Amino acid sequence: MTDSRTKWEGFGARVWTVRRELSLSLDYLAAQVYLTTGMLQEIESGALDPGRRVAQDLDRELRLAGQLWDAWAAAHLATLLQGNATVTDALPEVLQVRAYAPLVLPDPYLTDAYATALHRAERPMACASPDGDRPHVGRLLPTSDAAPYQCLVIDEGALTRTLAGPDATRTQLLHLHRLAQCDRITVHVIPTGTPYHPGLRGAFWTLNYSPAHTLVYTPQPCGPGHLTNEATHVKTYADLFATLQGVALSAEDSLHRITEIAARVPTPERRALRS
Repeated sequence: MTDSRTKWEGFGARVWTVRRELSLSLDYLAAQVYLTTGMLQEIESGALDPGRRVAQDLDRELRLAGQLWDAWAAAHLATLLQGNATVTDALPEVLQVRAYAPLVLPDPYLTDAYATALHRAERPMACASPDGDRPHVGRLLPTSDAAPYQCLVIDEGALTRTLAGPDATRTQLLHLHRLAQCDRITVHVIPTGTPYHPGLRGAFWTLNYSPAHTLVYTPQPCGPGHLTNEATHVKTYADLFATLQGVALSAEDSLHRITEIAARVPTPERRALRS
């Protein structure tokens, strides 16, 4: 706790120093970033994590060109990683999530019915209740304007694999299609038949907090998964994601491909004709 406390004190001291240099009163700066004067005092004393939104606003008002924002991200991650943090703890302050999924859609993109089918497939001998040992990750909705920016790269095989019944599968694909049309969500599909590409060993996410600070999350079938901010690993995964995005279809072509896949799922009428 000492290390993170020191970082917050350093962050707060920077805010106090620059505010005084610019001759800004506590009341004025607090009003500009939509805080009470008392909360701003707590931030300057190092007693409070202001959160990413306030850190970005303070950075702008104090004309620090991203330096204060990065300082916030460094202190926030130091605090986060001191404990047994899971991706559930890591997500609330994330600016952008980049996810690669070679086998199944990531949890945030699932409908309830598809998630239930996935749980049943993963644990056929377990009860039907949700995974208790995996972190809870909120679902994305087309109306989630406050959610982080999302970029998903997914293998086409994850969308065509028989996992749920036709109705649940079609609903899931249409849900993904709606999400992919949102301003804050981009989906890229790697078509079946694409020549060898890296990333086949498993899914990963990169969680971006500021231009200079990123975490990597590697989900697992059981347990909480793994978080790391080790610089070499972060760069490796960032480069890998860029490579995967490069071999995938464009966002527009991916939308068309999702539509084509959904159209191939038998509707009740077509199933009736076959019976």
